[in-house]
Amino acid sequence: MTITTAGASAEDIAYHYDLGSDFYALWLDETLAYTAAKWDGIPRAEPDALALPRAQRAKLDHHLDLVGAGPGSGLRLLDVGCGWGAMLEHASRGDRVAGITGLTVSRAQHEFLTARALPGVEARLESWEDHEPARPYDAVVGMGSFEHFATAGMSRAERLGGYARYFEACHRWLRPGGRMSPQTIAYDGAADGAGPLGEFVGSDIFPNARLPRLSEIAAACDRYFSVVALTASAEDYARTLASWSARLLRAREEAERLVGAEGYRRYRRYLRGSEVTFLRGAATLYRIGFRRRAEPLRLPA
Repeated sequence: MTITTAGASAEDIAYHYDLGSDFYALWLDETLAYTAAKWDGIPRAEPDALALPRAQRAKLDHHLDLVGAGPGSGLRLLDVGCGWGAMLEHASRGDRVAGITGLTVSRAQHEFLTARALPGVEARLESWEDHEPARPYDAVVGMGSFEHFATAGMSRAERLGGYARYFEACHRWLRPGGRMSPQTIAYDGAADGAGPLGEFVGSDIFPNARLPRLSEIAAACDRYFSVVALTASAEDYARTLASWSARLLRAREEAERLVGAEGYRRYRRYLRGSEVTFLRGAATLYRIGFRRRAEPLRLPA
């Protein structure tokens, strides 16, 4: 099966995410969420085994709230870049959604989700470029997927074009008045990808990855969506990374068995260095709420 991607290739995705679900399960929490948690109101003294999953579920609830998936809403939801299914499992419990579809281009993640067979969930091994729903969705979420929509070496115009195609696709998939809520890392206070850590992450962790800037997201979405909510929290990602790093350190022996000593050192460097990046303000985390425009705007060239 050929998977179409305008951003990171299927091979680039496999290099990172297909490293092994057992390895990631060592240092992610029980939800297997691999994006920043939402730590509001969770004291630092609370034991990590309780605090991290609680913060991750708070993040999932935040995005469901942004798209209007309240109790009894009966929404049909799409999760772009669904990972190991944190949102799929969380949203499918109770009565917040009538059904949820998750897209991933990682074969390992798709196999993991297929084996789980979550009720009311369809997991598809498919890029967003190839996705065509049988009928419109009510809402779209995507946590950690936007970072893979552009690659290193793209010009700003090329990045904007790729981001705009994504927003156009979401507009096409959604019913009138539909909502959308992405969560993404973005460059903030530093030059794009500058420094040894950026080079290391781009070569050894996320090949060819290229983070967006908020100005690029705003320009690309404007024809198709209005912004109804925006929050920035570098601190949320720094605390999440600190928790992951500590959990990986505690699981060192098993991690080295699964990915080798070098693999363990590589990920410890990635997690600790990324934490510093957020603490320094070189990057931040955005959570954005969008409302679908009735018709795409005609904007001046």
